[in-house]
Amino acid sequence: MSVDDLDSLFAPEDEEGAAPAPGPEGDAPPWPVLVVDDDEEVHIMTRLVLGKLRYKDRPLELLLAHSAAEAEGIIQSRDDIAVALLDIVMETDDAGLRLARKIREEFKNSDVRIVLRTGQPGQAPVRDVIVNYDINDYKSKTELTSEKLFITIVTGLRSFDNIRSARAAESASRLKSSFLAAMSHEIRTPMNGVLGMLELLSHSKLDRDQSEMLNTARESAGTLLRIIDDILDFSKIEAGRMDMERQPLNFGQLVEGVAETLAPNARKKGVAFHIHVDPRIPFALLGDPVRLRQILFNLTGNAIKFTERGSVAVHVQQEEALPGRRRIRVEVRDTGIGIADDMKDQLFQPFTQAERSTSRRFGGTGLGLSISHRLIELMRGEIGLESELGRGSTFWFRLELEEAREGEAGGAEADVAGLRVLVGTEEAALRETLISYLEVAGATPVLQAAEPWDVALVAGLRDAPWPTPPGLRPAVLLADADSVRPLHMPPAVPQVGRPVRRGALYKAIATAAGRAQKAPAEPPANPCRPGRAAPPDVATAEAAGRLVLVAEDQKVNQMVISRQLAMLGLACEIFPDGLPALEAWRTGRYGLVLTDCNMPDMDGFELTKAIRADEAAKGLARTPVIALTANAMVGEEQRCLAAGMDGFLSKPVDLGQLNACMNRWLPAARPEAAPDAAPPPAAAEPPPVPAAEVLDLGMALDLFGEVNDEVREFFGEFLDAARPLLDAVENAFAADDAVQARKQAHALAGISKNAGAKELGALGDAVEQGLIRGDAAGARAAAAGLRAAFARAEAAVHAL
Repeated sequence: MSVDDLDSLFAPEDEEGAAPAPGPEGDAPPWPVLVVDDDEEVHIMTRLVLGKLRYKDRPLELLLAHSAAEAEGIIQSRDDIAVALLDIVMETDDAGLRLARKIREEFKNSDVRIVLRTGQPGQAPVRDVIVNYDINDYKSKTELTSEKLFITIVTGLRSFDNIRSARAAESASRLKSSFLAAMSHEIRTPMNGVLGMLELLSHSKLDRDQSEMLNTARESAGTLLRIIDDILDFSKIEAGRMDMERQPLNFGQLVEGVAETLAPNARKKGVAFHIHVDPRIPFALLGDPVRLRQILFNLTGNAIKFTERGSVAVHVQQEEALPGRRRIRVEVRDTGIGIADDMKDQLFQPFTQAERSTSRRFGGTGLGLSISHRLIELMRGEIGLESELGRGSTFWFRLELEEAREGEAGGAEADVAGLRVLVGTEEAALRETLISYLEVAGATPVLQAAEPWDVALVAGLRDAPWPTPPGLRPAVLLADADSVRPLHMPPAVPQVGRPVRRGALYKAIATAAGRAQKAPAEPPANPCRPGRAAPPDVATAEAAGRLVLVAEDQKVNQMVISRQLAMLGLACEIFPDGLPALEAWRTGRYGLVLTDCNMPDMDGFELTKAIRADEAAKGLARTPVIALTANAMVGEEQRCLAAGMDGFLSKPVDLGQLNACMNRWLPAARPEAAPDAAPPPAAAEPPPVPAAEVLDLGMALDLFGEVNDEVREFFGEFLDAARPLLDAVENAFAADDAVQARKQAHALAGISKNAGAKELGALGDAVEQGLIRGDAAGARAAAAGLRAAFARAEAAVHAL
């Protein structure tokens, strides 16, 4: 991913009324970013990673300080610093913390976005720092990879810019609108690519397991996109114009799906995560699944985010069975940081926590709890919390949901009635949940292994997650869903992931007991659009009147739409803006136009207006024009049709909808034969990939997406930074200066590993470690190989 790509990724697509973009470089000043760290290697890597970053067509001005005292002088002389990256341990163990407090309290600067980054996380515990210091983010240096540093800086710049703009405008309503618009498009742009690629993947050759994983990914991505749309509708909630859906849903499965998506986050932090859904709750209730899922994601995600140790539990209980209705209470309990009494009454107020609560410092929008509160009110329910600072919180909500007709939401379970099931777990909460699930299904829980039993449920402990099955007896293993199954584990023993899904549990027990129905035969590999031919070349498509013109400025969207059209057997030509697209259309070669609505110079509305004007003036046949837009606001389709467009497709574009649109609007193939076309040029040979031990392109491809000129420029800057460090190591050994040799080898190893020069980085590490151990001879031997390793890395770079 190039620097410009990253910048465009975070740029709003559809921001009406926004200030005009800055002019050429020099018209607007650069963004001042203060980097405070006593380690020269950090400054070198920061310059390498951020040197080419641009935001709103403005470069960065990196202000470098090697101590907190030096940084104070810079801050006092400048009032326009946008982001400050502060090390904690410098001239003193808490120099960075003291500086952060001085910026806010003594210098009265509430605008600069402060990001603490430390190589010694234990020196300043996250919880204490977040609670006691007014900072915006806190990162471990090992966590802050190159890409995450890009995102952190761009996010900080945007936040700084918003604050300055809001103060100048003195308009809270304008700040809300800008914030919501920016948030929606920041997330929608990459999500369009994610959903588009998942759609394409679903039409490739997949086996059963791959299809299931893909469906889970698509469901999660679709849920996220719907939540983004809900945020865009926040103004409708405030105005009382939000309508709640009433459709059949399986409440238990909805809760389990949310838990399954969030469980990896809890496991990553070492936080125990448990769910319990009252099995008395009917399978089919009427409600709004999207809004309920959004509320559960907000409450459960917050609980995991703010819990450093201990546990998070989601407990769903049927409080009362009323005629045709069920009263349900959902509790999300955590052992996290808790909430002070003076903040409890404000948590559900819109935007309040975005400026004052802890969640702001973790990067939250400040809207989640407010949206959840409003949605629960619209569902005629209640929401509240109980919390004690430092001891955790319980967020709860209560709803009355109507029962749906039997079978409307599904829910048939495997037959486990009559089975005696040994519950083998030491966790009290899990044991109680398993017992309640078994009893409702007609099975008999057995708590002592000495008693007769048919199937055993065996769960591991937190520090030993994989249990041992009881000999050759039937058993079901309960283990984390993403844990690796040991090689010695018998493959016939069923496994159920944790947190436990009730349906999966019943199915596994039935399988272990020999009651499960025979699985259907494996379906044939999923064909790629059966009956579709490969897309024709451009000349053939043009001759048939079926060449598609695509006007789209986002590279990810270009790739998605071109591949989707190819899967439909259609050829296209892509233009990055309306002006070149208009000139291309005037050649008369295209049967249909697909245009993005928001492009930099001429947008889709202006392009359509120009096309319709030309058609009227020259008596041309009407060309179908179809809108492509990421704008999810109500009324956008009507706006497109009123502008003279013929159709409307919302990003991410569903392949089925695109196919229907093309079938309706693209002219039928012309009867005359296509002209003889020259054979397509042979594909260019890909650049040689150097051996991984010399130069690993993984990091560069993660950042830039492909081997291009920007990647080559990046590696060129790495070589320019590495050469003086290599010279410094050799000079230090020549002068018998072990301290300087170790320091320079450490810096050389750091930038080499970050650039993917693994061999050079490994030798730098060997030099440093040898000097640390007192093995001067070994360090010199490793250093003797540095020059040759650098030459190999340089040759690999030049070969790109």
